[in-house]
Amino acid sequence: MKKFQFLSLIILFSSAIKAQNSDEKKILLTSNANTFGVSTINLLDPYLSPLTYSGFGISYEHENRRFLSTEKTNISTQGKLNMEASYNLNPQSTSSMMFLGVNYSWGMHYHFRPAKGLQLLAGGLWDADFGFKEVPRNINNPVSLDLATNLNLSGVAMFDVRLRKKTFRLQLELQTPILGYMFVPLNGASYYEMFDLGNMTDAFHVSSLHNKRGVKSSFTIDVPSNRSVWRFGLNFMNVKYSANDLVFVRNELSLVVGTTFDTANFAGRKNKVPKNFISTNE
Repeated sequence: MKKFQFLSLIILFSSAIKAQNSDEKKILLTSNANTFGVSTINLLDPYLSPLTYSGFGISYEHENRRFLSTEKTNISTQGKLNMEASYNLNPQSTSSMMFLGVNYSWGMHYHFRPAKGLQLLAGGLWDADFGFKEVPRNINNPVSLDLATNLNLSGVAMFDVRLRKKTFRLQLELQTPILGYMFVPLNGASYYEMFDLGNMTDAFHVSSLHNKRGVKSSFTIDVPSNRSVWRFGLNFMNVKYSANDLVFVRNELSLVVGTTFDTANFAGRKNKVPKNFISTNE
């Protein structure tokens, strides 16, 4: 009887240690944010028109941030996908310009924690940019493409504020291009000549601070509610680049709203789904 009781105690003790280790196992989360925005935008594209077109646009952005591992919580990766569309008019409202744009960026940041609730992130991002502009009244060259890739310096400041038993997060993000490659055709060169006939003379250019300068910034606040975390913010963009005696400008101010959430990824034999997680794969 005593042996049976002793064996039972060993089994219970082992089960308790196993449950405790399972509870203490760290799970790496991915922080996500989906936001929608409305914006005012000014575009100068001298390939299409010498005038600045102004209008309103809509946008969608998905952002994710994740630490490299559960042991390395001072380095994180970040990915962003931004899509937008706008309708713009010239100063006399006699001609319109449609703009569609997609931008994807990926990079890494190093986290500094100088004070409680404060994080400062410094790093770099690589991005690929694609834009489509159309001015129907321009018969010779009605379409202009924005094609570019850049290496950017990036900085983020995050500050958590405790108020009424809730934690609000303030975030300021800045980004500026340092080195890249861009497509800017000769003034008057047709797309038929470039793409069908293969005449790409002086169409691609190395970009740096001498011919491309700009800043992308955003200020957001995350507001927790009972079942979700809402994000409100302002995004600002000012980019100016030049080549082939053409100067392009893009100014944009956006009001954004969305939600943030965390997700966990389980793949491979080492990252097994915990027993209390329910998956459609099982």
